[in-house]
Amino acid sequence: MHDPRHRHTFCSIVPPYIIEALAVSGDRSSIRAAQQTLRLDAEIRRRRATRAPARQAPKAATSASSTPHLSRTVYDARHKTTLPGTKVRSEGGPKSGDVAVDEAYDGTGDTFNFYWDIFARDSIDDEGLPLLSSVHYATNYDNAFWDGTRMIFGDGDTTVFNRFTISVDVIGHELTHGITDHLAALEYQGQSGALNESMSDVFGSMVKQYSAPTRQHAADADWLIGAGLLAKGIKGTALRSMKAPGTAYDDPKLGGKDPQPASMSGYVTTDDDD
Repeated sequence: MHDPRHRHTFCSIVPPYIIEALAVSGDRSSIRAAQQTLRLDAEIRRRRATRAPARQAPKAATSASSTPHLSRTVYDARHKTTLPGTKVRSEGGPKSGDVAVDEAYDGTGDTFNFYWDIFARDSIDDEGLPLLSSVHYATNYDNAFWDGTRMIFGDGDTTVFNRFTISVDVIGHELTHGITDHLAALEYQGQSGALNESMSDVFGSMVKQYSAPTRQHAADADWLIGAGLLAKGIKGTALRSMKAPGTAYDDPKLGGKDPQPASMSGYVTTDDDD
């Protein structure tokens, strides 16, 4: 039976099982960072649940605009959890000199342009919704997420994770959750939740292919999700591999070998990732 409320869910890029593994292994600083990330994530989920709006039918694409309405604003949370933070760059403004700010600005732009050029979709809601981002969230926060209204990026603990603006596919992945929310309103649990995540992975990877210096064909892409996120010394290339599921990493700090199943024969019944 469906939940009668439509939860604009907290959708983060790092699976909970990775953060949980980090919280009990590794050096003291990475353990503290993971434990803080788990606390913050739990609080965000709690707030999202209590503020969920009434369920609405999925909204079909309706834009008749022939002009894209790209509007980006990036805020600096200054290592606090109060959002959005201080505005540091808005649409058309010069580079800030802060690499995370400028990566968030460029990555949201790449995602917007991909959806406009390929699907004629005018932002997340197809009505020119402004794309808002907050960077430097908390201290050593090991995640990035879409909260229903904006993108939030942590800086990582620098021991296990690098800054979360480093991978454009992460930005494409998270913004696609917003598009899925408008078009399909998939429940974020069970098979529909898995489909929600899979679609974000696919479109996040396509954003990366689209924004590459030389645009890639699907056959030429690496189909890695989060390449560049893992810090030096971590045994792995990304969070997930869609080309070779289960091979993205193999490091005890991350809980061992990547458990991503390659087919339905590896199906796992769980609610750990709801």
